[in-house]
Amino acid sequence: MPRTQQSCRERALFSMANVMHLIVLLLYCNGMNTETTPSPESEPVITTKKAESKGQSQVIIEELAILTPQYIELLCNLTDIPNNPLYITGYWTKDGQEIENSEETVNRNNEQYILKRTFSIEARDLGNYSCVFRENEAQVTFVLDVPVMKEKRDKPVVSYIGDSVVLECKLKYTPNTWNWYKANNTEKVLINVTANPLNYKILINGNKTKLTVLNLTEEDSGKYICSAEFDIKPSESYVELKVMSYTEPLKPFMAIVVEVIVLVTLILLWEKCNKPQHNSSAGGNDIYSEQTNKLTHDDSNGVENNMTRHRKLEH
Repeated sequence: MPRTQQSCRERALFSMANVMHLIVLLLYCNGMNTETTPSPESEPVITTKKAESKGQSQVIIEELAILTPQYIELLCNLTDIPNNPLYITGYWTKDGQEIENSEETVNRNNEQYILKRTFSIEARDLGNYSCVFRENEAQVTFVLDVPVMKEKRDKPVVSYIGDSVVLECKLKYTPNTWNWYKANNTEKVLINVTANPLNYKILINGNKTKLTVLNLTEEDSGKYICSAEFDIKPSESYVELKVMSYTEPLKPFMAIVVEVIVLVTLILLWEKCNKPQHNSSAGGNDIYSEQTNKLTHDDSNGVENNMTRHRKLEH
């Protein structure tokens, strides 16, 4: 083969190799950009902080809303220790039980004693974590839990047969989604709006959800559970529904009316049972009075007749 043709072919192959390398490089770069797109991280938010005195020690409670599984560092800072010893002993507890191998010596640093520990938090790890200092029993408790729906009804929602009712749940944080369940004995059944469009409607608006129950019957009475679905664990609350007939509110009044009717009937029966005795005695008295009047009248007539005869004889 002539050298000129060979060199042309080599240059062509080299150019094609460069083009393929460039294409692969571009694809690789595009893939890296896609894979390294940062995703937003959900950090715990302290919702409540409360200090309580316990004798000479102090108990601090912090509530943290945990939305996703994560590592979290808990830190306790203790100050104002009498005599300021060089070191004190601290340890950690979960739900009141001391965590194994959590005890450590805390050295004094600028009049402060700092005890910290990192925990891996999954659904099973949620609970109350406390750091405790043995020397003065001071402690800080961290309440790690999913956001809690604190607005719960103590009394049931009351509605009537044939009507519609709206049940509502809301939360400070926006969950991934909302689900509604109806409690059936010890189980809960997911409410499927698609399968029951004539009975239920569900509205979701961020951190709020509403369940509308249509064409109520007595079977619709019961406990309805709203569930805010988070990555780590759902947060649940419930609403009690009581469906009544329109005559239900009248039952107490009707019971009173029945009692009054029964009482009046008993009084009338008692009077009726005692009335014949009263009439017989009264009748006897009437007969006696009538006979007495008759005798008196006859006697008076006799006297008058005798007096008349006596006068005639005198004349």
